[in-house]
Amino acid sequence: MQTTITSLSDYLQRDSNALAQSSFTCPYCGRNHTVPFGPMLARRGLVAELPEVAGQILGRSPRKVQVVYDHAIEEIIQQAVLRPLGQSGLPITNLALGHKGLLLDSELPMADEVSELVQPDADILIGAGSGVIADLTKWIATRRNLPYILAGTAPSMNAYTSLTATITENDVKASRMLTPANAVLMDVDIQVDAPMPMLHAGMGDLAARAICNADWKLSHLVQGTYFCPLPYEMTAQNQDASLGAAEGIAARDPQAIQLLSEAILKSGLSMTVLEGETSPSSGAEHIISHFWDLLTHTRHLPKNLHGTQVGVGTVMMTAFYTVMRKMDPGKIDPRQVVRRREPLEKLLAENSERYGKAGPLFNEVVRSKYLSDESLIQRIQWAQANWERLWSELDPYVPTLDEIRAPLRRAGMPLTLASVQRSRQDALEAMIKGPQYRSRYTLLDLAWEMGLLPEAAEAALDLAGVLDEK
Repeated sequence: MQTTITSLSDYLQRDSNALAQSSFTCPYCGRNHTVPFGPMLARRGLVAELPEVAGQILGRSPRKVQVVYDHAIEEIIQQAVLRPLGQSGLPITNLALGHKGLLLDSELPMADEVSELVQPDADILIGAGSGVIADLTKWIATRRNLPYILAGTAPSMNAYTSLTATITENDVKASRMLTPANAVLMDVDIQVDAPMPMLHAGMGDLAARAICNADWKLSHLVQGTYFCPLPYEMTAQNQDASLGAAEGIAARDPQAIQLLSEAILKSGLSMTVLEGETSPSSGAEHIISHFWDLLTHTRHLPKNLHGTQVGVGTVMMTAFYTVMRKMDPGKIDPRQVVRRREPLEKLLAENSERYGKAGPLFNEVVRSKYLSDESLIQRIQWAQANWERLWSELDPYVPTLDEIRAPLRRAGMPLTLASVQRSRQDALEAMIKGPQYRSRYTLLDLAWEMGLLPEAAEAALDLAGVLDEK
């Protein structure tokens, strides 16, 4: 049964579970924001509640429950999830994916193949794991038209309560709209023992909120795209609480981990209320992370946790905003920018040569973003004329570098390129080629259009402090 919420203050004060199956007419944009998820809980002892939740979803006792998990953490899942469920009498079967010692990826061929392994008489799925398992369980459940529960074992990313999943196809990660989970349970008793890099990854994914919404606002100002401030507001209280508990997270304090988990749930909902639009939680810092993932596939660079890369990317982009804020647009000659920019044909050929199977995607984006000479001149002149107004709109969303770095450092999170096994050149390439990789408009695009790359990117890397262990 859907709950209609009428008060903005009431809406903003509710936790994730209190927003389940809710509807709210937004006073900012006029749209109806809905949450189609069932229970969304973050507390201790939730694994013991899985049988009851599964029964409530089905309206009867389950006949067969198939548990999807990563073979790499089978010992943890066996002890924390499978054994308690078996002892409860729940009829479970296992669907273990991947291999020990390797980070699992949500690649399309594998996702389709695994979908066929679900037993015909399974009537509900439980995805026990974190990011990739959540994405794969969404994919499998949607393809097989099955209800499912996500049992999060680490607060490492915010997609548990998102309508989308990140699926890799032809080396490129893309968001796919899928069926929402019938319930999301984040058992703090399991999460306190999650590897520390996964706790850091969750904090990194949350820290991106400021840059995401600044980029989204920028797209609205420059291109006239839709923007709503509600997602930014609805995540404020939880993010402040979780970042404020940084020391407790580093110490694995259950209360601090619960705050982080609830913030993760609410962050995912900030996308769900926009019917899967990811802009409130994904900006240029996510483009950098996804680009680095591309290099994992095309150049065999080491794979990292998504949120860890996002955390480093957020620091880089916060510095990039600082650099761009201080520059004088009046010194730019629009016609000289047009004369100096690389011709479209050269960019297309370069992308085809560099990025293999992903080349066509790059080129599709480049063609859509590459302005005609006259349109580019007009874009630069508009930016010059509206520079101060532009920043007066963006400044409320953009934090200082210290506001981003300090809580992450208190949690012990490394924030260098070395910590994500990437070089300065990898970082520059992500910032320069990022605008040619994703259709989303960010500050990287405006810098590209104004002829400020690579110089602005180089200055941002120096300012960000990601090149060493400061």
